[in-house]
Amino acid sequence: MLWIAAILLVLSFVFLYLPYRRDIRSAYAKLDSIERQVIATDCGPIEVAVRGEGETVLVSHGIGGGFDQGLGLAEAYLGDGYKVIAPSRFGYHGTPLPADASPTSQADAFVCLLDSLGIQRVTVMANSAGGTSAIQFALRHPERIKALVFVSTAAPSVGEYNVALPPKPVIQTVFGSDFLMWMLTHHFESVMKPTMGIPEGYALSEAEQVQVTGVIRSVLPIKPRTAGFVFDMFTSNLDMDRHPDQYPLEAINVPVLVIHAVDDSLALYENAEALAKRIPNAELLSIPGGGHLLLSQEATVRSEIARFLESVQQDHLQ
Repeated sequence: MLWIAAILLVLSFVFLYLPYRRDIRSAYAKLDSIERQVIATDCGPIEVAVRGEGETVLVSHGIGGGFDQGLGLAEAYLGDGYKVIAPSRFGYHGTPLPADASPTSQADAFVCLLDSLGIQRVTVMANSAGGTSAIQFALRHPERIKALVFVSTAAPSVGEYNVALPPKPVIQTVFGSDFLMWMLTHHFESVMKPTMGIPEGYALSEAEQVQVTGVIRSVLPIKPRTAGFVFDMFTSNLDMDRHPDQYPLEAINVPVLVIHAVDDSLALYENAEALAKRIPNAELLSIPGGGHLLLSQEATVRSEIARFLESVQQDHLQ
């Protein structure tokens, strides 16, 4: 029987380990090739990528992201004509996770970053888990923000707050291993789709399938994102429901655009709808379909954001 075990070991090495090593080296090389810097701020070191010229937009990325996801969001939903500030939030890549990390301290860290960059006011575009700290930014530092754009954002839960999460050690193990995440993203993509907010029964077009595969695999390498991922899942995402008194949405006094798909299975539409109703003069753009990733809606979203930001700019000039 030893020869059978030996054969299985060789096959595992050839068909699993070698492809894994090739893919993970490529993922790290791609990440390393992206220009960014780590800035020493009054809130500690913050990693950030800065691109373009024009109206300044700070991108608060979602779970499993970092500066690279922020740049991708900007490319998809903003396009040219903006100066993009894409920081890695707490625990992602080159931005360490402070011992007292919270959405409020993350919001303060955004301001520290702007101070270090010599930028006074920005528009904030927040995606998914990045919405929590963006809300705190608007509440705590309204003088530093021109407008707020939420794209498939996290929001306080409507109705009873009831979230069942896997045990933290399980998440830390799975999302702390490049190999396990490579296995999931390359060989168990169907398991990953619900975690990306793909609605059950949603028929992906060929182009959408390519996009979904790219998004799923973009979490690699996962090790530089593990601390941030765990922080978002067990702290940041739950903060609005655990501490509702710290989120007086009615006090937000900057222009707000909420963009959300009706069939989002990850960040529920009813929560985003309630968010828009609570924020004075917020505008809600309801997308009929496309799930959390707003599949096939990129052109519409980009056009509506451009329209909204142009109207904000005109209001400032008047």
